[in-house]
Amino acid sequence: MRQLKDIIENKIINDLTKSFSRSPLQINKLHETDAEIIKLENSPYDLAITIDTISEEIKTGLYSDPYQIGWMSVMVNMSDLAAVGAFPLGIVISQILPNEISEEFLEKLQAGINDACKKCGTFVFGGDTNFGDELIISGCAIGMVEKAKHLSRIGCKPSDKIYTTGKIGIGNAYAAQKFFFQNSVLSFRTSLRERNLEKLKQKRFLPTVEMTNKQLRELIDFHPSAKLEWRNILLKYSTSCIDTSDGVVSALDQLMRLNNVGFKLRNDWTEAIEVSSKQLFNNYNLPLWLLFAGEHGEFELLFSIPAEKEKEFLNQANLVNLNPVYLADAELELNIKINLYDKEQILDSEKIRNLAFEKDFSPIKYLKKLMQLDSVLKNE
Repeated sequence: MRQLKDIIENKIINDLTKSFSRSPLQINKLHETDAEIIKLENSPYDLAITIDTISEEIKTGLYSDPYQIGWMSVMVNMSDLAAVGAFPLGIVISQILPNEISEEFLEKLQAGINDACKKCGTFVFGGDTNFGDELIISGCAIGMVEKAKHLSRIGCKPSDKIYTTGKIGIGNAYAAQKFFFQNSVLSFRTSLRERNLEKLKQKRFLPTVEMTNKQLRELIDFHPSAKLEWRNILLKYSTSCIDTSDGVVSALDQLMRLNNVGFKLRNDWTEAIEVSSKQLFNNYNLPLWLLFAGEHGEFELLFSIPAEKEKEFLNQANLVNLNPVYLADAELELNIKINLYDKEQILDSEKIRNLAFEKDFSPIKYLKKLMQLDSVLKNE
């Protein structure tokens, strides 16, 4: 059996919450849903609530554009609501602002927040503002879901078909391009991780590649939208759901541990990869499967559909102009399998997920470790 506690992030969450009293109104258990589901008395709805923070992404320079930072501070939370089938009511925002922040930066930051809310059909209810050494933004999103009808990570069974709401890879492609392939110098603050990155980026092990396609010389646009429009069809057909904010391998691994099922990626799995992401990795001779493995995901929803309902689901999706992407099949064997280097391979998803928690983590060390795993797969 694959245990949740074998994943360092899950163990940290377990340790942090073990002394808390659980509310009798809370419907979901720990790890079971992307947002917390709270029972509302005398109401046809339950409450969905989630919180997320944009901090490390700012520190490392992954998100440096103020509009993007504002946009993502909303979308990371709205994606959690989408993953439980909730419709958003609004969001409250906490902002810790550096004293030296410019008026122009702040205007773009707030514009990103406002536009993301408009995209999701929701509003900023209020929040809190403080000043500190670095920019940190947290959001707490609130939504509603029909009573006893929320989506959960629990329910996937062997033979279920695994789909995503869109093609995958753009989150990790964006991160790779931002960290490793840009010529511009990122503006870092003085944290340990940043110093490691600043020191190591002078020793790139990746070759410089002359791009011939103008689009590949430009930074990949990364302004994902929460998949709220999938709510009705997933509530009707899906047996489990999780968002891919931490990457596809992480999402599949978490479902594996919660449901005691394994997964086999489709034979032509590269067809599930977003086009510009595939082009970028091909140009730098990076293994395409790393687009599944990296921890900066694309904020799609990954969900299971019973095999006997797959045809009906696809027909209904077509009628409402939704385009699900077939990704994998659920199996009895508790592994994540992929056809790679002319044979069926098992991805060490536990090791992949725990890489980011190793001592002296930095993006370049993280990529090197993934490349080492690729070498093992190549030579097995």
